[in-house]
Amino acid sequence: MAPSDAEEKWARLDDHLRARLREDLYGRWFRALRAADLEGERLLVAAPDKFHRDFVDDNYRAWFDDEVIPGVLGERLRIQFVVDDSPRLPGAANGPAQPAIAPPPAVTAAVEADAFSRDARPNPRYTFDTFVVGESNRFAVAAAQAVAGKPGRTWNPLFLHGSSGLGKTHLLHAIAHAIPLASPGARVAIVSSERYTNDFVDALSKGTMAEFRKKYRECGALLVDDVQFFAGREKTAEEFFHTFNALYEQNIQIVLSSDRSPKELKGLEDRLCSRFGWGMRVQIDAPEFETRAAILRKKAEVEAIELPDAVAELLATHIRSNVRELEGALMRLAAFASLKAEKITDALARDVLSDHIPPPGYKPSIEKIQEAVALKAGITVPKLTSPSREQKIALPRQIAMFLCRELARETYQTIAEKFNKKDHTTVIAAVQKVTELCESDPKVRSSVDELRTILGGA
Repeated sequence: MAPSDAEEKWARLDDHLRARLREDLYGRWFRALRAADLEGERLLVAAPDKFHRDFVDDNYRAWFDDEVIPGVLGERLRIQFVVDDSPRLPGAANGPAQPAIAPPPAVTAAVEADAFSRDARPNPRYTFDTFVVGESNRFAVAAAQAVAGKPGRTWNPLFLHGSSGLGKTHLLHAIAHAIPLASPGARVAIVSSERYTNDFVDALSKGTMAEFRKKYRECGALLVDDVQFFAGREKTAEEFFHTFNALYEQNIQIVLSSDRSPKELKGLEDRLCSRFGWGMRVQIDAPEFETRAAILRKKAEVEAIELPDAVAELLATHIRSNVRELEGALMRLAAFASLKAEKITDALARDVLSDHIPPPGYKPSIEKIQEAVALKAGITVPKLTSPSREQKIALPRQIAMFLCRELARETYQTIAEKFNKKDHTTVIAAVQKVTELCESDPKVRSSVDELRTILGGA
């Protein structure tokens, strides 16, 4: 059978990747990909599972769209990574299948086979050994290890919350790996809220609710990622409410993650949100500089990337918002270095990651800072610079003044004038207040760090 247009185009891209990338990098992330379909100007490429799909999509899609496809195919195609749901025979399409990643040394194959259902195994790369601990996540790691060591007897439920990309999913999978070691024979159900919802809808449509409830209620631990997405799904949330109660009454460990605390969840019934707070609630904050640098070095070690300390510090300085973005920048840099057959250097990092790393001496203007802060706060620049004392306007205004002083390095008087203030002491007070809040309030610190990254601040 002649290859389809999608297969022909992917074969050319795959040949290019195989020839240019390091063998370990190609084998780990690209060998298992295959052409799925060609829809107009979209090339659909299938990955073997969701974790694989998410990783290549997060770290390599822009690279394919902007560099690889135009250079190899000379077309304006966009790539979309999807999950390969079709059965794959040994030796089928696109060469040999990707070697399976071995489970962590402490988790034996027998434990893996007994503890998890075929479609709900934790990511073998997400263990406690591969998680970098710092001040921003130390308590969360300790809580996770405690419930993994004594499931159902320490804190139940354990509720981890924090912004996207800070390691919540990693910790859930690390717990899932560790529970079977502490409680041999316990079957762990680990699932995203999306997968739980899809399973529930599927069970309703097929009349298999008994099997669905057996899967999620007859287990040794239930771990659910991103429970905020239950909002607006009333029937799913109702079913999960009863599942939660059934497990809690049996002292079965429940671990949940969300991008916000139970009290801040909108669109969910109070009775469910209140149960989320029954056990231990732990917030994970954005990592500080030392942890960011350690994360980069750990990732480089795992991926066999030669990363100079100076480059690790450069990335850690400028990419502050979350771990996923930090690791993605490293993988993007490694891919470019491999393609160009160059070593990773400060100059290459600045060139490849110019969207993250501003040129030396760069200073954002006061106007640019005002626009960025206003956009994040959901208000207009005129509102930001108005005399309003509403908290939703006053705090963003103070943060903007703080960043104008730190990043634009303007005088207090100049900043005051740009904010329609006659007295520069208002700016001094704002800078002092935000400095204190960054030390005491994780939400403010996270917002300021995110704005620094957006504005290219050192």
